[in-house]
Amino acid sequence: MPQEFDVVIVGYGPVGATLANLLVQQGARVAVLEKESGVYHLARAGHLDAEVMRVLQSIGIADEFEQQTSQTLGMRFVDADGKVLMEWKRGGARGPNGWVSDYMFYQPTLEKLLRKKLSGAPNFQEFLLHDVYAVEQDGSGVTVRAEDTVSNQLIELRARYVVGCDGARSLVRRLIGTEHTDLGFKQRWLVANVKPSRNMGFEPVSIQHCNPARPAYASGSSQSLRWEFMVLPGESTHDMLQHENVWNLIEQSVRPMRREDGEITRVAVYTFESLVAKQWRAGRLLIAGDAAHRMPPFLGQGMCAGMRDASNLGWKLAAVLQGRAQENLLDTYTSERSRHVTEFTLGAIEAGRFIQMDDPQQVQARMRDMRDNPKSYAPPSPHLGAGLSAHHGEAGIGRQFTQPTINGQRLDDLVGHRFALITRKGFLKPEQGASMASCSGLKIIELADEQASALAPYGAPAIVLRPDRYVHAVVPEAASLPAALDGLGALLQVEAEFA
Repeated sequence: MPQEFDVVIVGYGPVGATLANLLVQQGARVAVLEKESGVYHLARAGHLDAEVMRVLQSIGIADEFEQQTSQTLGMRFVDADGKVLMEWKRGGARGPNGWVSDYMFYQPTLEKLLRKKLSGAPNFQEFLLHDVYAVEQDGSGVTVRAEDTVSNQLIELRARYVVGCDGARSLVRRLIGTEHTDLGFKQRWLVANVKPSRNMGFEPVSIQHCNPARPAYASGSSQSLRWEFMVLPGESTHDMLQHENVWNLIEQSVRPMRREDGEITRVAVYTFESLVAKQWRAGRLLIAGDAAHRMPPFLGQGMCAGMRDASNLGWKLAAVLQGRAQENLLDTYTSERSRHVTEFTLGAIEAGRFIQMDDPQQVQARMRDMRDNPKSYAPPSPHLGAGLSAHHGEAGIGRQFTQPTINGQRLDDLVGHRFALITRKGFLKPEQGASMASCSGLKIIELADEQASALAPYGAPAIVLRPDRYVHAVVPEAASLPAALDGLGALLQVEAEFA
């Protein structure tokens, strides 16, 4: 008989491991199938932001993980001569999300912490070195068949849902049968990771080298430095991958490093693309991360987007599994996340085209306009697409709320995997508070006077917050609270507490 689970996740990278953690914490029985033997030993992603740190906080690993990261102070676009054209400055202090705005990290470290958090959970099982070859859904669930590549034995699992976090060549996406929307960027780049043998003393700023002769990018943390170079027309992948050629590029780059000061740990030629799947769900099959979208790396948002997918999908799947929501709640996953990731992808494309500009007249005009007067750069800050709320984009709805500290505790730690009503002091009358407490899954948090400024951007004394920390509704007065909660229905079931 096949083993039975609520959710089977195909792929155990950072997105799959994040989703598994979120589901397991909410009581779901979860299995992960992964064809590799363990954590991939080389860094692929290297940047995450404060919003993703909040996802890791909800899992319970953010504080430990932060000790193994490096803060980054922003991104700098420089011309062929190294003169600053545009800059995105980031502060090193904790910001409104409760974390530093941006971090550089070593991906294997993150993946090990995510897996460590899952180890020993009674409702979780991992199947490493298992290659999935068939996924078949029916009216009551999904059958997943895989081969143990060590013993050559075949296994069969049953699940209520299957989520493909299985990368750009996703089997689950192919079985969903969706096409991609191509946003128009496709270019080969060489990516080289270097393990430094000493502290290089590099400024904690990512450098985008807008050099028409060969656009390039440099970033990294103390554990792993990265250079990326555009592959020019006529250059062969074989030649570009030779370590001698890679070191020649690094030594002559805008952030030079001598070959005796480090060791190349990975070198690859990738085709950077801009693709968003048109359909992220078909019945009981869903996709997340690179299986659902691919963006150029110029904003460092590829893995961040996948972690946001997991955060959005995690609480919705849990609600459906627990019987607190109908299956159509899962349709809001695609509509909300697809728009959000598309805006980030378009921003990455815009940055990439700026870096790769090679028209002589355009380059000269850029130099005249920006060399003596560098511009400030601001990346996209999109809101969710229409979904659970039809009003995303209005008055801050569909954007993340800040994370104040309340009586010594961070907001997200108080809320957990629930909805929350965040109010100014005195917003609810005592009888309203008592009635809300019998309502369920809703954490009521009353902000002290010195914290109430967090509500100022909404022009209202209260907001409704979703489990993924996005604002669901703005509540201008207590009388409008029922309308703000309308449609949430059985999502609000667990007895509320008072802060």
